Amino acid sequence: MTMPLSYVIKTPEAEAEFRSLWRLNHEVFAEEYPQHPTAPNSLLIDKFHGKNIYRIAWDGHHVLGMLSAHWQAPFSAVQKFGAVMEPYIIPQKTAEIRLLALRRENRGGSLAVRLGIAIMEELSRQGMERLLISAIDAQVAFYKHVGFRLIGAPVIENGLLFHPMVGDLADILSRHEPLRHSMNMDV
Repeated sequence: MTMPLSYVIKTPEAEAEFRSLWRLNHEVFAEEYPQHPTAPNSLLIDKFHGKNIYRIAWDGHHVLGMLSAHWQAPFSAVQKFGAVMEPYIIPQKTAEIRLLALRRENRGGSLAVRLGIAIMEELSRQGMERLLISAIDAQVAFYKHVGFRLIGAPVIENGLLFHPMVGDLADILSRHEPLRHSMNMDV
């Protein structure tokens, strides 16, 4: 794993940051895991872009990793898993985390957790308590390690196996308290 010497976790603001985010989104979710068709411009803008919040790892030139979330229904996890998600939704207190994507060379370290903490801290400030995710089969162990739990049977979509998972925001953030404090230092 090759990690750049420095990056910042931030909210994307500039057009170059968003274009790099959409390019990474395409690389992961259209090319690597074919959940969406490939696009001639190699950009994939999420269907919930207008209501998403994002956190990116930015090295000054490229997005190394990204994560999004939103707290306005409809939730794609509910659309995917149906009634199994319904009992876990706390009205006005539930958010969905989506689109965790890392460049291949940035996988295997703490970057995914750092992105998660950054977005979860914002969700906490917004008053959220419960988190929903649709976990691809290969990432279930990672999400369990972070603090999510399985709540039902998986489904197959576009040839990929997805698992319904939920997490309690305060519990997940408390599990990662040492890393949260270290994030206040330069990366």
